Amino acid sequence: MLRYNSRRHKQLMDLSELALQDAAGSSLPRDSRIATTILHDNQQHSQWESRHARLLLPVAQQSRKKRQIVALRNAKVQLVHRRAFFKYLRAHEVRGEQRRRLFRLFHTTLDYNDAILAEHRHYMLAVSSRISTDHIIDVMDDMNSSLLLRHYEKTFARYFEMKCYVACARDSDCSQLVHQSMRELQAQLLRIRRSIESVPPSGDSGNFDRQELLARSGRYEALNYLNA
Repeated sequence: MLRYNSRRHKQLMDLSELALQDAAGSSLPRDSRIATTILHDNQQHSQWESRHARLLLPVAQQSRKKRQIVALRNAKVQLVHRRAFFKYLRAHEVRGEQRRRLFRLFHTTLDYNDAILAEHRHYMLAVSSRISTDHIIDVMDDMNSSLLLRHYEKTFARYFEMKCYVACARDSDCSQLVHQSMRELQAQLLRIRRSIESVPPSGDSGNFDRQELLARSGRYEALNYLNA
């Protein structure tokens, strides 16, 4: 049995578990499949619970709404990074030697087949945590977080795509041009991260403890991002 740092930490984890249960029955095929797997595979559920608890601990340690929101945003940024490699492989249908080269770049110490399994496991755990953190942000009723994080994810995807291109490119002149674009995107990502840290939450809702209490009482209708 996993031990939690505080009552708030357990509440965050309980809400995360409910979000996975909602996702398992949703109409979104990938989220539904991954949530169902995590919930029904004891080993993977244990891994998710342990990692997700560590991810949410900085949120649980805060009592003020702004600091809770910033901690949630930072958790979401971590999940963007964790999902980036597998999302790139799937979106670009990378095969053959290029695929092997990228795995050597990001998993230097693992056998190729072991690296594939590890990356898939990391991706599934990250998607599960993304489902849960999205739901908590919805409960906190903060549209600013959704907008900032969507902007960050799109920008990081472009940066990561260029990084993978440079790793596999054989033309040094093209690589040099891409490096310049990467530096510009890095600066843009830094500006977005500063906004993530500084832009206040939207709306007049209270901190997580109040929002969670209202949601359980039925007096607050939490947004359901799964049906949006």
